[in-house]
Amino acid sequence: MQLNPVLASLMTLSLFSTALCHRSAGHGHVTHQIATLHKRDNSPPPSRNGKLSFTQRANVTRVTINNPPINLLTVELISDLRDFLLWTQPGPFKTTPKVVIFCSAIPGFFISHFDLTNLAKSTPQGQTALNQLVECGRLLQSITSTAFIAEVNGRTFGGGQELNAQMDMRFAGPDALVSQYENSAGFVAQAGGQLFLGPIMGKARALEYLLAAKQLDARRGTELGLFNNNYGDARTLRREVDALAARIGLFSQSALNDTKFSLGFLKPTTEQLDQQITTFAPIGASPESQGVIRQILQDSNETANEYELNIPNSVVQSLYGQELSTMADRGQSVLEAVDDPNRKSKWEYKE
Repeated sequence: MQLNPVLASLMTLSLFSTALCHRSAGHGHVTHQIATLHKRDNSPPPSRNGKLSFTQRANVTRVTINNPPINLLTVELISDLRDFLLWTQPGPFKTTPKVVIFCSAIPGFFISHFDLTNLAKSTPQGQTALNQLVECGRLLQSITSTAFIAEVNGRTFGGGQELNAQMDMRFAGPDALVSQYENSAGFVAQAGGQLFLGPIMGKARALEYLLAAKQLDARRGTELGLFNNNYGDARTLRREVDALAARIGLFSQSALNDTKFSLGFLKPTTEQLDQQITTFAPIGASPESQGVIRQILQDSNETANEYELNIPNSVVQSLYGQELSTMADRGQSVLEAVDDPNRKSKWEYKE
């Protein structure tokens, strides 16, 4: 699964032109001034598929994600996210928000995983969705004139967690749960989020989280640096995020732009992100991975059932026939369970 060459070219051009228009000839760093003359209505256009809604206050735009029942990363939601992010790119005589806050209208979910039906069967529409998901992550990084904040108070798994990891800041409520569970299913993440966890958590902790397909709550996620902070109730979460965004929105957009750009060295390179896509393609298309995807779809049906609500651990139980808590109770490691020839596994993963 490789990026469409035309899309790849457009993405490269977009990143280059965004950086170029920000740089000053004399200083070699970002000094872009957002135009204030001839201000027009700076409201984002309505989302084409109705998966996003927008509220604006001064220099802050709040984006509410609403794709029932679980905010699955469907073709339609990804398309709407991409459209919005493209709209936030700076341009002549265009006023863009200084801060964007992403939140959810679905209780218990922030952004769920990629729609696996688009991995179980290869279609042009599914490939486009994958390409656009990757592009969304790149845009979150390349648009340096806006700070993107994730207000997470629900499940954020797989592709949703990849986008979450690429936000500039992340704050958690009491119902926040995050997981990059792809390793348990035998493949790797594609949209770049996996590579951002090293700088966020440190290599050793990122590997623990990724290789064991762990699920983190708000407190543990904050301890590991994934969340800036966590709050005990949704109202406090909203109030604190709004207060932070309003404060940032008071200041010069040029200063915001320079600061975000100057910290860009901490993110993975474009070459590293491209390599992640190259790695994903053959693994995701392999017979083993396709069998795992079909099994997950059969068990989860991608609805708000018990399997989907706890999908990181559900996948482990489904594929290897073991409850993680049961293993710990009897002192048996995950590797011992996998090597047990008598285990009742629905799927045999073979290298």
